[in-house]
Amino acid sequence: MSNRTIIYYTGNTEEESFEQKVRDRILEVSGGLPIISISQKPIDFGKNICVGNIGKSYQNAFKQALRGCREAKTPFVVCCESDCLYPEKGYFDFIPTKLDTIYTYDNVWLMWDREQRTRFYKHGTTCGSIILGRDYYISLLKDGCPDLINPKLKWETFTGEPLINIKTRNGISFGTTLEKGVNPVNSFPYWGTTNDIRLKYLNTCPK
Repeated sequence: MSNRTIIYYTGNTEEESFEQKVRDRILEVSGGLPIISISQKPIDFGKNICVGNIGKSYQNAFKQALRGCREAKTPFVVCCESDCLYPEKGYFDFIPTKLDTIYTYDNVWLMWDREQRTRFYKHGTTCGSIILGRDYYISLLKDGCPDLINPKLKWETFTGEPLINIKTRNGISFGTTLEKGVNPVNSFPYWGTTNDIRLKYLNTCPK
């Protein structure tokens, strides 16, 4: 029996065809881990909890994550978001051991869905690329948005193949922070270029 449950939360604001491909990808590479999805519209993905149209915000995203964690029965939760493409190796097959530690994936790359951005940029920690103890995450979430910069929190990194976070204009924010001192990358094995991803997952490609 797995010690991890995938917590997938979405505001259902991305194009549905894109979100469906993200979910299909998770099913393909997650190795049969149990899934709890918390959405604002009903979706057929694991055990679905539809919270209704509560609106697009970071606060509501964390409320949805909290709802999923409370539903989970395993000691650890694996966080997933609707704008991330997860790798075949490295993320879902990682086995956490410490219930009071936030495990953060350190091979996350960002791409913008816009013509001027044709490269991948190194991303820091995102809430869609962490694994941690279920009860621990509940304690961080119960009062609202977690204070992830609190120096008292324990962090450990783990790694694997590139995880791609796609920024469209349909998410909560089009901007984000990047890891300093890391050069952008033109392509990755398997994923290809940003145009390859646009064609496969977003059905668009800039000229």
